[in-house]
Amino acid sequence: MEQGFYQQKIEELRAEMIRLFEACNNFTDQAVVKISQELDRLLNEYSWALANNKC
Repeated sequence: MEQGFYQQKIEELRAEMIRLFEACNNFTDQAVVKISQELDRLLNEYSWALANNKC
């Protein structure tokens, strides 16, 4: 995947996580945790791709 794709998706997930947190004001809300985990996975994938010159 391209670097631009990762950056866009990461920003979208961050914005969604912030929106969800602001709606429920609870870091342990199921929806906040789920999107946080998805964001973590994507950040790890992006980091790996950068380190291995895959994007």
